Amino acid sequence: MYARTFGTEWDDLSREEAVERAFALGVASCVGDPRPAELDRVLRDFDGEYDRSIIQLAYDQGRTKALEATAERDDPEADEVWAELVDGLGEPRESPVPAALPGAIRELTLTDEPPEGPPSSLDLPSMLRK
Repeated sequence: MYARTFGTEWDDLSREEAVERAFALGVASCVGDPRPAELDRVLRDFDGEYDRSIIQLAYDQGRTKALEATAERDDPEADEVWAELVDGLGEPRESPVPAALPGAIRELTLTDEPPEGPPSSLDLPSMLRK
């Protein structure tokens, strides 16, 4: 499933691609297609511990979602669980990282451009406004 959807011939991944692959690897590991060497390869592609922790969280989230989907069915088919969690293009059907991170910390804010404009146009908490 994983190899058919993603392929294993890659040289460089963006953080978003790595997160999607890690989520899918987590799902695959619970439906009978574990690929620990591929996960290690994805993790090795990133030097920073922060990036690695985001990727590991995505993997863990994929495993969790797959285990939940498997538990909800009487006789789960691996392809059904895979299709429920990962679409045909290899993208998770729901965001893999924000659900795994607490509170206001979400992966998407890491790639957002900083707000532009004068300070009065920035969204400040009410306690910081006069």
